[in-house]
Amino acid sequence: MIVMKIRILLSLGLLATLAVGCEDLKFGDDFLEKPNSDEVPIDTVFASKKYADQAMNQFYKSLGDFLPTLNGCHPGGRILDTYTDLGYTTYAPWASGALSAASSTGSFPFQLAHKEVIGDPTYGIRKSYVYIENVDRVPDMSDDEKRIRKAEAKVVIGYHYVQMIRFYGGMPWIERAYTADDMFQFPRMTLEETVDKTVALLDEAAADLPWNTSADEYGHMTAAAAKALKFRLLLFVASPLFNNTEAYYDGQASAERLTWYGDYQESRWTAALEAGREFLRMNKSNSDYYRIETTDADPRTNYINGYFTKGNQEVIMPSFRWGVYGTGGTKPFRMYQSGYGAPRGNYADMFQWKEDGSDFDWDNPEHRANPFFDAKGKPTRDIRLYENLVVNGDKWEGRKAEVFIGGREGFGTGSSVGQKCQYGYGFRKFIRDANNNKEGTKNNECYNKPYSCPLIRMPEIYLGVAEVMNQLGQAGTADEFGMTAYDYLNLVHTRAGLPPVTDSEVSQGDALLDYLLDERAREFGQEDMRYFDMIRHKKGAEWAARPMETLETTKVGKNFEYKVSVREDIKYYWNEYWYLLPFPVTEINMKYGLIQNPGWE
Repeated sequence: MIVMKIRILLSLGLLATLAVGCEDLKFGDDFLEKPNSDEVPIDTVFASKKYADQAMNQFYKSLGDFLPTLNGCHPGGRILDTYTDLGYTTYAPWASGALSAASSTGSFPFQLAHKEVIGDPTYGIRKSYVYIENVDRVPDMSDDEKRIRKAEAKVVIGYHYVQMIRFYGGMPWIERAYTADDMFQFPRMTLEETVDKTVALLDEAAADLPWNTSADEYGHMTAAAAKALKFRLLLFVASPLFNNTEAYYDGQASAERLTWYGDYQESRWTAALEAGREFLRMNKSNSDYYRIETTDADPRTNYINGYFTKGNQEVIMPSFRWGVYGTGGTKPFRMYQSGYGAPRGNYADMFQWKEDGSDFDWDNPEHRANPFFDAKGKPTRDIRLYENLVVNGDKWEGRKAEVFIGGREGFGTGSSVGQKCQYGYGFRKFIRDANNNKEGTKNNECYNKPYSCPLIRMPEIYLGVAEVMNQLGQAGTADEFGMTAYDYLNLVHTRAGLPPVTDSEVSQGDALLDYLLDERAREFGQEDMRYFDMIRHKKGAEWAARPMETLETTKVGKNFEYKVSVREDIKYYWNEYWYLLPFPVTEINMKYGLIQNPGWE
């Protein structure tokens, strides 16, 4: 047993008071726009619903947000795609391999005890338990409301544990709001124990929550969010990183089963499939409330409505850092404004030829002649390309993007925009095409629009179920809903304006798995998906360490010439122990018994 002050999980302030603000908590259109600042004693906080709602505000503010900014758990305004084969940044120590457990917390894509509350489990878990343990004393709340709000807090705790498991493996279990003077006998639990407790907590919370909310309470946790998190977790831990005949890296943590299960069991895939089907059953019994957006005739508009438009029924679990989008330096445009990362050319090449769904190929004369638009200006590729990346000739700030040498978005202009597009493309998602436009201009498609970060969307459920069916050899067999793995894939794929995928084109097994992983990259670019797919399938050496593919575009008269090349001098290093992150060496050196993840000793 470990005798310890659990600094890692509770270091953000073990206070006798609770910070709350004077503004009422707002859900719906104004949900969580402003953080709290004033300090009020707990007795005062839970003496009225008004202040108790502000306490609820605090644990909701701890939810993650993957839009690029400096104010969050993603350091330096980088997105997780820049640690994978989808993007690159010289700011990541992955580029030089200069990483150790003693590196600054800003060197890693996720941090415990970050100074901000956005995405920080140390803050969110504690504030959730403070609320759970005190809300029953509020006199002007009904018993049903208290029960539901406590369940919401449990889902927030479950969310943070899912995140920590994906980054660290097994963790200590926090079961109440400890004080600064508490002493603990706390082991770091095995992976299996951590997963089991997290699943149990999510199931417990779901039993007390509605499947979906009203528009006025949009943003509150639901049973759907709890069950979707459960499926996300069980799919992750059934994958080869943890569910394997061998540990991904030897060490004490592996020997004690903190960083893997210790064996391979097909039953873990079966459990993941059951979790996915449980979600679908419950959704069906609730009139299929959550669904992919397909109401518009234009596939690109449907995609926008699914990932960007606040309040849609495709998003199962949103978070809200601000009430509206803005253009300030700390607002959600840091990746684009400061050029902190750029897409790789191979990511753009994943987006297929729209007409027949074939793989894009620069050696195909038709593809090379019109890689983005045809002679009439119509898109030639999967429409998700144009929402995920800035490409030459697409609409941009009321004009066409100039991602060519000497163009306004092209490298060589000396601007941060040019820096961001230096490899031939720029990250675009959530920025839309109106970054830096002033409010009220006719081309404004983002500024001052309602803010929403889609933490979980329905395509993740469909593609995850397809993956597990394929893993279990059931890809071509119709399930209880009459759906094969290909049917689930095509719910997402055809929404993008592409023809359906068939088993004659993509065979079951490894080929379908690779296709599904690429489909997730196409659908979820810049939504924190590719990094975790790389981790759970142990593809670091294959994906992150690949050379940088680039596109050089030259304008010749009214036409463009394209040169595709590989920069052998630009790539990430990869060490196998990087699949899980290290605990800070300062914690290890305190000698209270915390076991470091393997390879980081």
